[in-house]
Amino acid sequence: MRRIGQGRTAEIYEYPSNQIMKLYHADFPAEAVQNEFRITEAVFQKGLPVPQARLYMDDESRKGIIFERIEGNTMLSLMIQEPVLIEELSRQMAVCHHSLHAQQDDEGALPTQKQILTGAIRNTSLLSEEDKVQVINYMSSLPERKQICHGDFHPDNVMLNEMRDQYWVIDWMTGMSGDPAGDVARSWVILMSGTLPEDTDPAVHKGFELARNVMLDHYIQHYIQISGISRQELDAWILPVAAARLDERLPAVEADQLIKLVQDRIRLLK
Repeated sequence: MRRIGQGRTAEIYEYPSNQIMKLYHADFPAEAVQNEFRITEAVFQKGLPVPQARLYMDDESRKGIIFERIEGNTMLSLMIQEPVLIEELSRQMAVCHHSLHAQQDDEGALPTQKQILTGAIRNTSLLSEEDKVQVINYMSSLPERKQICHGDFHPDNVMLNEMRDQYWVIDWMTGMSGDPAGDVARSWVILMSGTLPEDTDPAVHKGFELARNVMLDHYIQHYIQISGISRQELDAWILPVAAARLDERLPAVEADQLIKLVQDRIRLLK
């Protein structure tokens, strides 16, 4: 099979019958792969724009999922290839994100936002136990909602067709039900602090850094405009989503930036 992509958790291979295989790294937990398969099935059945998950594969060394193959480019690659499109694509990203939030998980098929965030905050080794307790206690005061949330929504997880008039949202491992403001706050944290893999082409790195602030401004502004959610509602979720992100395998530079953000916001609680 021909490899056509790779990321921090998996490699993507061509697969027969217009499909792809997402093959996870050997040390990646089986439970997380099973969750991605189950959550993708659930949101696909709701009619959301996601590639269909067709088969969960498990051998002794690695786990994988066979997906319907989507032809197109990620929003991130389009932004880097054609910087003139950044503002338009950032607004389109907001429309796409809002369309996910229009659906509710009334069946309780997905894990809840506070459940996921609490588990990640408790699990991180980068915060003191006292800090973790403060963040979790603070989060208990935030809204409890049941909207479909992606949990890792950024331009590399949105694909567009060649005409740029149809999109798909990929990588649903972190799918959850909760407050859309928390999901958008999570995207803000990712876009504000996120880094590309170390082996990324230097020109791509430069393009990403140039695009970052323009993308953030237009995405957030347009999401607020079409959703009616306030900046204050988004800002209220920054602390817990930033703290939860510290449980991920982040580069040291990104982790240090998030630790400072979390500790600065904890000080504001006192």
